[in-house]
Amino acid sequence: MKNTLFILTEDLNNGVIQSQVFGHIDFMRKKKISNFSILYCYWSEVESRSSLEKIKFLKKINKLNIYSLKIFPPSLPFSLNFNQDLILKFILKKKIKFDFVHARTDLCAVMAKKLKYAFKVTLIWDCRGYAPAEVDYNNTYFKSIKKLYLYNRFRQASKISDKVVVVSTALEQLVKNARNLNTYLIPSVASKNLFFFNPKIRIKMRKKMKFNESSVIFIYSGSFKKYQMINETISFFRSIYSKNKNCYMIFLTNDQKIAKKYISDIRNVLCFSVKQNEVNDYLNAADYAMMIRKKDLTNKTASPTKFSEYCLTGLNVITNSSVIDFYKFRNKVKNIKDLNSCDIKVTNNIKRKNIADFYKKELSKESFIKKFEKLYE
Repeated sequence: MKNTLFILTEDLNNGVIQSQVFGHIDFMRKKKISNFSILYCYWSEVESRSSLEKIKFLKKINKLNIYSLKIFPPSLPFSLNFNQDLILKFILKKKIKFDFVHARTDLCAVMAKKLKYAFKVTLIWDCRGYAPAEVDYNNTYFKSIKKLYLYNRFRQASKISDKVVVVSTALEQLVKNARNLNTYLIPSVASKNLFFFNPKIRIKMRKKMKFNESSVIFIYSGSFKKYQMINETISFFRSIYSKNKNCYMIFLTNDQKIAKKYISDIRNVLCFSVKQNEVNDYLNAADYAMMIRKKDLTNKTASPTKFSEYCLTGLNVITNSSVIDFYKFRNKVKNIKDLNSCDIKVTNNIKRKNIADFYKKELSKESFIKKFEKLYE
């Protein structure tokens, strides 16, 4: 089995990282496709304290070698060159053996440049979004300059990467425009063994939360970041609640403090922070999932993992056409409901199972096994 060095800079406590990184690594190892070591790079000890503290725990439960390295802040001039040297020296010192470098972002891909050439290994860039477009969601000065910088970094990552994982057709086109044609279109998928519909779980969870058989349950899973359009999600629930007092909204989020500011004055709203392996239980209890996004380039190129998780549990998803690649399923299985013309009816167990079975073939990790095998060969 081959060995892969996974480089990332994001918060290790983040639910997306738990799902997309550790979930991916666990799946690749179980399928005997590749072993992994992780290099966690950080530049602020204050912001990274919780991640650094959690490394011991993550190493134990995932049985992984996880290394941490303090690097120069990306905003510092010439930091990319400095960080390339830091990473190369660190890996040489630790004598880590690997056949592939899996870089989670364009930043990590560019920082791995010298590592790639020194060890003569394959560099895989895990491209999960278009950073220049995401600047519009940041409260920052000199947006045009930052966009230009990120655009150039995106093109540089495209140039030096041997293989590029893209999560949407729009993102694939941007990478190809940057002259890298060796792309692997793999949306943000979830494992069918972790997300599935089970009527017994549904009954148990609804009983636990004291819902009756006629209660209509809406659910949202994820962060409370600006692009998630939480205000619009809450407004939608308010309009439903005004017509039916036997409906409830569940928020699953780690952003508990922010969530309370949004929902403290709303009736029939529940908010939980749960572990990744507990999310499936709550999705089974629900009837409708919420996924509203702005129609912009950030979301056009995106692939939210939550959509796969929702659909693998047979949920109806109330959304708009912002995430184009997922909206294409609308007429195939009819679980995608338009935000502005949504007829609220509880889906029976047979229909939910049919929805879940359909998406096992479309958005489960298992359905992309051949692409994963090819990626690491």
